[in-house]
Amino acid sequence: MDLTLIISDNCETCERVNKTLNEKFSYNSSINLRTVHKEEYTGKTISITPALLVDGMLFCYGDVDTDKLLKKLNGD
Repeated sequence: MDLTLIISDNCETCERVNKTLNEKFSYNSSINLRTVHKEEYTGKTISITPALLVDGMLFCYGDVDTDKLLKKLNGD
């Protein structure tokens, strides 16, 4: 499963979400977590950051509800 976190400069929420996702998912080899600056993201234009994509589909903007994300990742 691919998680893509799109971030921007001077964004405290982006930093917090990036840290949380790395702490929760960096150990899991079945999850590919990458962080991309919004200016370098080549998909659809993202104007609100942070934005989290799961397998290329928008999951959420802003802070991530990790319980909801875990359910999605587990197929619930």
